[in-house]
Order: sequence, then C-alpha cells, then structure tokens
Amino acid sequence: MRRTNKPSKTLLALTASALALPGFGARAQASDADSEVQYRHSSYREQSLPTGKTVNADGRRYEINTHQFRLLRPLSETLDLAVDATHETMSGASPWFVVPDANGRPIQVMSGATISERRNDLLASLTRYGYGSRLRGSAGHSIEDDYRATNLGVEYERDIAVGSTWSVGLGGSWDRLSPTDGGSARFPDRITAASRRSANTYAGYSTALNPNTALQFGLNLGRSSGFLSDPYKLATVDGTAQADRRPDDRTLLAATTRLRYFVEAANAALHADYRLYRDDWRIGAHTLEVAWLQNLPAGWLLSPSLRGYSQDAAYFYAPFYGTARNDGLASSDYRLSDYRALSL
Repeated sequence: MRRTNKPSKTLLALTASALALPGFGARAQASDADSEVQYRHSSYREQSLPTGKTVNADGRRYEINTHQFRLLRPLSETLDLAVDATHETMSGASPWFVVPDANGRPIQVMSGATISERRNDLLASLTRYGYGSRLRGSAGHSIEDDYRATNLGVEYERDIAVGSTWSVGLGGSWDRLSPTDGGSARFPDRITAASRRSANTYAGYSTALNPNTALQFGLNLGRSSGFLSDPYKLATVDGTAQADRRPDDRTLLAATTRLRYFVEAANAALHADYRLYRDDWRIGAHTLEVAWLQNLPAGWLLSPSLRGYSQDAAYFYAPFYGTARNDGLASSDYRLSDYRALSL
C-alpha cells in the first residue's frame, strides 16, 4: 500500500513569490545578496485513531520525516540561481475506506502499517533582476516508486510605484501514476498506470499604505484534468468496497488578502491572512490566520499564531453509499468532506 495524499506540483511551479508578498523586501539586483545554503528538517506523526473508530485493532497512523536543502547563488549582478531539494520518507498506515457499524455510524478501515515510501524532489529557478522588475523561470521534477511529476513555471513582478508591485505567474505540471499492485490478483480493479495534467495562473498586487502597513491581494485560477481519483482508496457502495471514482476534471478559484502591520511601540508585527476557495466539485473553503511576530533580544523572534479553517464537502462525497450514484462517482476521502479545524 502506498501513500494516498500526493502533494500538488502545480503550485510548486509558481515558486514562493505566488505564496508570499510579491515585491516586499525584494532587492533591486542580485548582487545585493551573498550565496546562501539552508537546511531544514521536520518530523510529523499523526495521532492514533481512538478505539471504536476503526475496524483495525491497531489504529496507528503514519509518520513523515522531511529533509529540505536550499542553495541560493548570485551568478551575476542581475541573475540569481536557486536550487531546492527535498528528501522525504513516510511509513505507517493510511485511511482506506469507511464502513457502517450496526447503528449506521461510519467506521474507518485502515490500510495497515504497510506504507513505506521515499520521495525526492528537485526544483531549480533562475531570477533576472531589471530596473524595478523581476523575471523568474523554474523547472522541477519529483520521483517516487509509483509517481513522477514534472513542472514548469514563469513569473513576472513589476514595481509600479514606490511600495507598490504587481505580479503574474503561470505554471504547469505533468504527472504519471503507476500504482503499486495495480491489476494484481489482490487488487484487480486498481489501475496499472494513469496520467494527469494541471495548469495554474496567478495575479497579485501589493502596496505599502504607509511605512508600517502593507496589503496584498492575490487571485489564483487552476485547472486539472486526467485521472484525479485516488488509486489506493476505496468507497463502500451498497455494502461492497469499490474503487474511488472522481470527476476527470477540476477547476478552482482562490482569492487571498494579506495584511502586515508593524507596531512600533511593541517592536512587533501583526500578520493577518484570509483565503476564499471555490471549485466545481462544489468545495468551498475559508481560511483565516492571525499571527503576532514579536522581536526579542539577541535576534530571537517569537511568533504565536491562530488558524481557523472551514470546508464544504464535494458534491459526490459520502462516508459510504447505500446505492450507487447515477453518475458513477464515489469517494469517502475525508479530505473531500465537510469539516472545521482550529490550530494554535
């Protein structure tokens, strides 16, 4: 059994400027920075499912260990090279499908502790700096035992006034899936190979209202097509476990607003972000995050934050199905469900 939640590659093709505040703190030319080498490690482990919520006697989940490397090197006065490499290992168990108990309540069936996977991802980008402008091109490739993804992207930023910048970006991803045990005697309905394509466009505007206040507005439009189902997940339909089936295309629209306000009296900054998301699977989501960045002596920074998230379910989602849908779609993937989350 392999991992079921593959990371999206399309947004990676747009790189960090589509996610941060375009133009804020950007230097006028590449020679303003020295070469940089960065390393980051993160370890993530999911809490076990409580007894009674899973059919499996062992409700243990998976854990992920990630190593990230970054090299930033100026090639000339107007040209930068950035290389980002990620090595990730994952092991444990993942949600497989859901069945009703004697009272009709959903019970999770886990895959068992059979997931063991490695992912290697490489992304390179070149940035050319002009007078008040930045042009960046990027290319990346990701490799797993059962997954290949190639992405390309281009971005352009332009300073239109003192403290104001607009930016646009375009990215594309081409993915190839070859699921483990596809077409085998144990999983005869699992596909042996499939592909998907994604395209993403981004437009943003940022401005400094005054020396202490900055705003950014962003709009993201994306479309994916091909095999968008999860080959490793099942859905219970009329008492029978069947393959996960989702539409073969998806269009999304997301709008983002970000506020940055520096509080001089406290030598701190307030960050507030809001994101509205909609797609044609009828998933609607709201994300609100507030953070306080407190400067401390000796260069330390304390940054508590609060994040709230709410999501509507996809129109074809259900924990399980009494009868088959007329359109043949079925997915019990909890990531497509209606849920709320609050993190501190």
